Amino acid sequence: MKKILSFLKQLAIFLFITIVLLEISSYAYIRFINPHIPLPTYSIVNAGSKFWVYINEHFGVWHAPNSEYLHNKSCFVVKYTANSHGMRDQERSMTSNDTRVAILGDSFVEGWGNESEDRLSDRLEATLGKEVLNFGTSGGFGTIQEWQLYKHMVREFDHDVVILGILPHNDFKDNDYEIGLKKASYRPYLDGTYPDYDLVYSAKELPNINKKTPFLKSFDFTLREWSSFYRIMRYLGSYRLEGLTLVPRWQEEFDREKPESRYYNFTNEEWNIMRYSLEQIAEEARDKKLIVFTIPVLPDFEMYTGQEPPLSKKIRELSEEKGFTYVDMLKEFHEQKLNAHDVFFVCDNHWNPFGNEAAASVLAPIVDRALRSKPSQ
Repeated sequence: MKKILSFLKQLAIFLFITIVLLEISSYAYIRFINPHIPLPTYSIVNAGSKFWVYINEHFGVWHAPNSEYLHNKSCFVVKYTANSHGMRDQERSMTSNDTRVAILGDSFVEGWGNESEDRLSDRLEATLGKEVLNFGTSGGFGTIQEWQLYKHMVREFDHDVVILGILPHNDFKDNDYEIGLKKASYRPYLDGTYPDYDLVYSAKELPNINKKTPFLKSFDFTLREWSSFYRIMRYLGSYRLEGLTLVPRWQEEFDREKPESRYYNFTNEEWNIMRYSLEQIAEEARDKKLIVFTIPVLPDFEMYTGQEPPLSKKIRELSEEKGFTYVDMLKEFHEQKLNAHDVFFVCDNHWNPFGNEAAASVLAPIVDRALRSKPSQ
């Protein structure tokens, strides 16, 4: 019995020393060799903290006012905070005597994975010297929701220029009523045929947001914040080996699912729903300058030849008809010789800080001209 206890004691000491050495060496590796891996924050994480919740009767998902969320992935750790209006933004007044910009969109505009100062909106604000109010949100936010968000919230804030980001890759799906009926989420859709649509909802009422999060999920989130070795393992898991080259896992997902580029492949009805949403936003913002831009993902980059894609052509023609400005980031990034690997995180197919900077460099002069064209207040 004594021999067994002695062995277990020695084993425990060995394991303890091994774990400590692994942690020290892993911390040193992150700190001095690979700063792309975030260091642990040594904090307890509640994976069930409410940040994106179905709380708005008009557009569904939004941020709980004054909420926080620690977004932890293998290549970034970012703490999101929402202001008293539920915007992932600094506190903003609803009134202003100065010219201001309001920007709407999905997770790209919200700044998924980015510190606030690295986002498109904050870079524009720093460049222009004007407030850029961020109304972007994750949660599968399509153009119908953006129309309702503008109509029922954004319009209440003083602003002179509106920027709308569209992600063709999933905005057509986010607008699809048939898909919505299969989900339990609460969101608006259009039912009917263009231009005779009815605004309908996929659920009769807002869902219960007080469901408990499994303990193991919170444990996993917390472990990420306490172990440098675990962080390195997760970071390596963000890649796969292709020949002798490491490529991001998000590319593997695209390659496996083989999605079509939605810049090129969409139905007439899908376009009509997006078109109608854009027309409604343009009407709601008729006394403002409206700028619409589209965001490409990997299949879009791969299919692009330099010729204007069908979706870009349709939005451009609509912009000429309705009097707003259209910017195709696929074309702009192509001209800057940028691709998805340049502008996306290695562990996530969203813009990294450089991607946001590249987009801001395109939009800043366009927004500046729009602001200058407004009469002084």
